[in-house]
Amino acid sequence: MEITASDVEFKEGRRVLFMGGGIGLLLMGLSFQAFRMGASPIAGLLLLVAVWLLASAWINRGAGSKPLMILKDEGIWFFNANGLLPYTSIGDMEIETYCTHKDFQFNSTFHIPLEKVDTLPAFQYSRLDGLFLRPGAARGRGFRKHVIVFRYGNLRDTDGKGLDADDLFEELSYRINRACQAEAAILVPTSAANDALSSVQ
Repeated sequence: MEITASDVEFKEGRRVLFMGGGIGLLLMGLSFQAFRMGASPIAGLLLLVAVWLLASAWINRGAGSKPLMILKDEGIWFFNANGLLPYTSIGDMEIETYCTHKDFQFNSTFHIPLEKVDTLPAFQYSRLDGLFLRPGAARGRGFRKHVIVFRYGNLRDTDGKGLDADDLFEELSYRINRACQAEAAILVPTSAANDALSSVQ
């Protein structure tokens, strides 16, 4: 993917790696202690959660090494898509945030009008990716099939600064509005064209 001066590039922070690994090790220790105390059911549950967290941390060990998302002039590039998500294909969006530090994952949701579905790229994102908190964009299934969800631990700009959700929403809104205005200018005939199409007096 060629990067131009107008592109805005984002990478993932290492939140899942550090928090998943830290909490996973803590729960692993607690599970061993529970086994010693004879609380096998609780120990087994703690061990299961610990293994899941440690596996998620390991799978996300390369976080921050490559761009996850790039805002380009024509649309949004996701690292696990085979093309751009055009700004003109986005009917509405939600940038979801959380108020506590216990949440490992953030989501940005893009709603796609029915008539724009054919413009979407293909996404490579499996249920296992979601289970182990891997970042990536995915197209919804079932009644959410016209929705694109971008999952990530958190986003950082090229300087390593954490991304503010309001700033991301404003930047995306600006680019979407600009693209839609440009598309409308192409689709709507000019006054000169209207004059030429009008009946001759």
